Amino acid sequence: GIDLDRHYVYKYCSPSRSALQSGRNPYHVNPLNAEPEISNPKDPISGFAAIPRNMTGIATKLVAAGYRTAGFGKWDAGMATPDHTPFGRGYQT
Repeated sequence: GIDLDRHYVYKYCSPSRSALQSGRNPYHVNPLNAEPEISNPKDPISGFAAIPRNMTGIATKLVAAGYRTAGFGKWDAGMATPDHTPFGRGYQT
C-alpha cells in the first residue's frame, strides 16, 4: 500500500474541496472560504469566491477522456455564476 504521511488541509471545507476539483493547492484556488456572492468586478476570470474559470477541473478532464460524470453531495467549490456550479464545471448529472 501507500503510506500517506503528509496531509495539509484548511480548517474549513471550501479550499479543500476546490483543491480536490482542480488539482491545485488550495492557496491558488479558493483560500478564503468567502460567501458565493463576493466578487471582484475588475477580475472576471478569478475574481469570484470559487475555482477560477480558466482552471480545468477533474470533471472536464474525465469527460474529455470518455467518462460520464455525476456530482453528488456538498459542492461548496463556488456558485457565484452558472459557470461555477457543478454543471458549469463539467459534471453531466
